[in-house]
Amino acid sequence: MKNLSAKNYIFGAVRWVAVIAFAVVLIIFASQNKTSKAELKDVSAAVIKTVDVKKMQEGNDSTFKRLYGLNSADYEGVFLYWPLSNMDAEELLIVKLKEVSQQEQVKAAIEARLETQKKSFDGYGVEQYALLTESSTVDVQGNYILFVVNSDHQAADAAFKQAL
Repeated sequence: MKNLSAKNYIFGAVRWVAVIAFAVVLIIFASQNKTSKAELKDVSAAVIKTVDVKKMQEGNDSTFKRLYGLNSADYEGVFLYWPLSNMDAEELLIVKLKEVSQQEQVKAAIEARLETQKKSFDGYGVEQYALLTESSTVDVQGNYILFVVNSDHQAADAAFKQAL
């Protein structure tokens, strides 16, 4: 009788753990697919208030294509600031997706850009390499993606989330 009771208890506990894990996965999935009606200009204005862009220049469609290998026309909007010099690593990118199904493609392009930059500065650009490894954020929020390399990356991410 004791063994049967212990088995029931373990089975019940495992069942509750599975239910809780499933609920957590659903919450995470729902938050990643939640779309925002916010305008890109408003989101970018909120983020830009938190980031010093003196070492950056505004990018355009061709810059976006060159750095990330993506066509800006495929997305609802792109906001890009990139380094003024090859000796700097600070960067800010906000992409408003047309569809949440584009998340993985843009995230992969951002990760490739980040790895390229890390390789460029590894071994000689100590401060820049530290920015890339310790002060960068990639945040996917439904139909928006933020990529920032800046000492104020956490404030930028908080402003990004709040603007959505």
